[in-house]
Amino acid sequence: MYTYTKDYDHVVTSNVDGHIATITLACAENQNRITEQQIDELTDALQQASWDTEVRVVLLTGTGPVSFGPGSLKIIQSKLAHDLVSARQVMSQIAAMVRLIYTMPKPVIGVAEGACVGGGANLLLSTDIVIVGAEASFQEIFVDYAMSPDTGGLWALQRLVGPMQAKVLAMTAETVPAAKAKELGMVYEVTATGKALEHAQALAQTIAAKSPLGVGHVKLLSNQMHDYTLETYLQAESDYLAAGALSSDFKEIVAAATEQRKPAFKGY
Repeated sequence: MYTYTKDYDHVVTSNVDGHIATITLACAENQNRITEQQIDELTDALQQASWDTEVRVVLLTGTGPVSFGPGSLKIIQSKLAHDLVSARQVMSQIAAMVRLIYTMPKPVIGVAEGACVGGGANLLLSTDIVIVGAEASFQEIFVDYAMSPDTGGLWALQRLVGPMQAKVLAMTAETVPAAKAKELGMVYEVTATGKALEHAQALAQTIAAKSPLGVGHVKLLSNQMHDYTLETYLQAESDYLAAGALSSDFKEIVAAATEQRKPAFKGY
């Protein structure tokens, strides 16, 4: 990461409990805005979770009334509105962060209780599964600042709600409450207020109990679907299926069934 000035001791925290890593945007006083410090710390936390062989599921959440905030005015003025090289530099760092979420073989569950605004909303929508509390909301605020969505925004939106609805959300900067987000397909589940993380943890435990290899193959197949024709998809499906059948995890499933015990997965 290039040099920047830290405004806080830390803006992201991370901890691992069993097979689940929880990464938290923890700068409620700055509305969890996207800053160079957040990009740096969140990218590092995602990389650590991806490399940790014990971690099977990642939870990504945020504290405070704004769970996932927009880009900071400072980063817009000093980078995006400064010159093209600076803009491309910071956007390449954001792109690397988003790419990690999409490409790590471990599922990332996004969790929010509060507002999800601008780039922060798009960060959350880039996760594999989104669970929010009843008071959560989403807003693509970019047109109000003469800009188009960043942080993979239209990419995520169009996959979730379709091109026409995505254009409306991006062109109007409409605030989308949790219930409507569920109706549109932006989120998997809306829980009672204060219960989103609890529900996400339960889902993470269920997924973590499965073969990491099989779970990872499901994610990678799904996230690469846009690149496939029918023929290339069928070939990829065959390759992933064979890799699973030849794996230690499959052998362990057979052995565990014979011995009437729970399988102990290795993830390969």
